Amino acid sequence: MIPLPDPAPSADLRTARKVAANSAWQVVSFACRAVAGLGVVVALARAGGPTGLGTFQFALTITALLPYYWGLPSLLSREVARRPMQARSWIESGMLSTFILGAVITALLSAGSRVFGVSAETVSVIELASLGMIFDGVARIHFAAFVAWERMRLETIATAVQEGAFLATAVVAIAAGGGPLEAMIVFVISRALGAVIGWGISSWRIGSVLVPRSHGTFARRTAREASPFAISDILKLVQLRADAVMLGIMKGPAAVGLYQACTNLVLYWNVLARALNHGVYPRMSRAWPDRATQFGRLRDASCRALAVIGMPVAVGGLLLAPEILRAFYGPAFDEAVLAFRLLVLVVPLRMMTNTLSISLAACDRQRSRMFAVGGAAIGNVALNLALIPRWSYVGSAVATLVSETALLASYGLLLRRVAGPSQIGRAVRLPIVACAPFAAAVLASAGAPLAVALVAGVGAYGGALVLAAIVGAGRQGHSLSAALIGLVRPT
Repeated sequence: MIPLPDPAPSADLRTARKVAANSAWQVVSFACRAVAGLGVVVALARAGGPTGLGTFQFALTITALLPYYWGLPSLLSREVARRPMQARSWIESGMLSTFILGAVITALLSAGSRVFGVSAETVSVIELASLGMIFDGVARIHFAAFVAWERMRLETIATAVQEGAFLATAVVAIAAGGGPLEAMIVFVISRALGAVIGWGISSWRIGSVLVPRSHGTFARRTAREASPFAISDILKLVQLRADAVMLGIMKGPAAVGLYQACTNLVLYWNVLARALNHGVYPRMSRAWPDRATQFGRLRDASCRALAVIGMPVAVGGLLLAPEILRAFYGPAFDEAVLAFRLLVLVVPLRMMTNTLSISLAACDRQRSRMFAVGGAAIGNVALNLALIPRWSYVGSAVATLVSETALLASYGLLLRRVAGPSQIGRAVRLPIVACAPFAAAVLASAGAPLAVALVAGVGAYGGALVLAAIVGAGRQGHSLSAALIGLVRPT
């Protein structure tokens, strides 16, 4: 029998509606990033195969591992949510830090690439990727302020223009015969466009032109406070991206291309987790520590909502892996099916890990989070060193699944000590049961086009959830809308 949700009281309904409104814009923002990023990846994969895609992804992966904005966006969102009058100091100091760090990182990457004998084209692609990341870091400083102000639509405006320009221009360039170098030039231009738009909106909202500057001791203090966030970000990216770098070194760009083709489809699902949690994060930051009960309810509601999304993604990916890879990339990527099946299991794990991660940050436990991520990163690198020589990108997929599971467990234990137990077990119960009709519908659609199988599975899954809500509404004497909210409301 499908577990029945409890009805949501009026206060929870109001909170859910407000958080949903804040998160909706984030969904659009991250969807724009996902569509643009995946669109460019698919265009490169089809035009240049695994090698062309691997060169582009290798450069982005290396730059993504480096601290272009030193953890400031997460800290800025929390602190400006608590003290809005300090927004100008935070933004201007963050811009200055990003420009300085970015210039240093770009110079080191350029010199290091040449020392290690990287090809001239790959060096150019890496240099351009680093320049793009500087602009992206500046934009994220402004976007963090939008999150703190709970004005997520401002980020959506900037992101939609940025990503639309990236996708449209890159596809045209690749269709005209361009490769990873031309795609990366477009990436730089689009990131600069996003930074300029974010800067203009922030300046307009604050009422004066924002200029990168230190604000005396403020910059030094914030850099120190941001360090645990920065180290956590670096370690998390090591955990997420080191496998691709190690694959490139040990197995070459073709292996990177096959692996990244899978991870791109998996990683972009975390867009939804980040979208929801960016809407929740300012409220959690304000709730801690005086309203610990509200803090816990926000955490658990996020876990429940993300479990409802993540579980059918994992099941659908397991059942339809060959069809999904062929639909996106063509038959050249058929051999990556096993790796994709392993990686898609990470989707619900990573979604709930994201919730626990921002919960730890919101209750000022960023140092504890840093050590947990460090352990996961070290474990992931060790597993990749052991598994890549024998199983190539499939070994990397195994390492990712193991390290993500361990990180979720670590976060759960850390947060339990501070804010009490979370409801992850209860969160996955209803989605797991509702996935049974989902799987049955997908299997019954064997041989049908991918779109037909997906529609059948999603329809069966959605029907199971609505049925649970209807039964709950009838038994408790509440409205259907209240019962639907109850699907994700913590008990």
